[in-house]
Amino acid sequence: MSRVVAVFAPLFPPAKLGGGPIRTLDALVEVAPSSIPLNVLTSDHDLGARDRLPVASNRWLDHHHAKVFYASARSIGGLFEGYRALKSKQPAILYFNGFFDLKFSILPQLLWRFGYWGSAVRLLAPRGEFGAGALGRRSVKKQAFFLVYRALGLHRHLYWHASSEFEASDIRRVWGDRTAILIRENETLLPATATEPSPRHPDDDPGLRAVFLGRLVEHKGLHIALEAIAKVSAPIELDVYGPMEDPKYVELCRGLITALPATATVRMLGMVDPDQTRTTLSGYDVLLMPTAGENFGHVVAESLSVSCPVMCSPHTPWNDVLEDGGGWVLDRTPEAWTSAIEAYALLSPEERQVARERAAAAYARWRARPSDPHVLELLESHLAASA
Repeated sequence: MSRVVAVFAPLFPPAKLGGGPIRTLDALVEVAPSSIPLNVLTSDHDLGARDRLPVASNRWLDHHHAKVFYASARSIGGLFEGYRALKSKQPAILYFNGFFDLKFSILPQLLWRFGYWGSAVRLLAPRGEFGAGALGRRSVKKQAFFLVYRALGLHRHLYWHASSEFEASDIRRVWGDRTAILIRENETLLPATATEPSPRHPDDDPGLRAVFLGRLVEHKGLHIALEAIAKVSAPIELDVYGPMEDPKYVELCRGLITALPATATVRMLGMVDPDQTRTTLSGYDVLLMPTAGENFGHVVAESLSVSCPVMCSPHTPWNDVLEDGGGWVLDRTPEAWTSAIEAYALLSPEERQVARERAAAAYARWRARPSDPHVLELLESHLAASA
């Protein structure tokens, strides 16, 4: 029997507000070999939500072939009840989703340092937290925490899960070239082939229909898209979906919207249920994603899976797929985005249809690539070889 695995997850389905990482983790759990005993500890609240999730708190529930414990983590007592429940499973592997999360990464690792989890091995997925854009925010506090982490020896005997060589480079930049890294692309439950795009009649074409789907925070770059379309002369509609996580940033974006020319229409449409993400994206000509960095970028895969091309910054693992026909890789400047959006908006409906077909083909080639073993299988193999 494989080693018992404890998965620490700040957010887990039915939570929705954390975006792609929730869907990534759900896929990681669902496709894990059934021979690996999986036990997930998570919160019984969604990101920033006041009400509890519609689940039974503080007890083990079935999820695929895993067990999930939704702890009342907003109280210290409820959090430690979750720790005790997880410890009772006698995990041999601790899998952490995120580096800086206090309750589901920092505290459990401190407990590991003092022997609470016995001799369990740690595997940590930083989920893009070491990208240059991410480290630029609250950098003083983060650098101070790195010093403490090293001083406590927590960086030793630790395996890292990177979703790409792109992210592995970020990890090495922070922790050194001798860091133990398992590179395994994030799991996905998306189909093998893309949904075919519905042709649009030229007489019904109102202009370019663009979409932004992501958390409304500076890191995701909506302001860059807005500054870009302010200088686009062709008609364009942009629908914005996502949780309004940063009120000050949302107000900045609203100000940019009010200054747009009459040729541009922008609608702020709030959250999309994860189950409706692909259906929503299928109605657009292009996804705009001027992000400062993603360890994976699940929404890119979702967009391509419905034949919606993607305009993206170069700070994701998707550069090769997009340059293979999936879309465009653009410098993170309004000028670069204005030029690309203008050129695409001036295409005929038939030409945009061809672009969507090319995106579907690029997606199919990406999905057809041979996949590596599950990251937990990779760790098992590494541990066996090191024994």
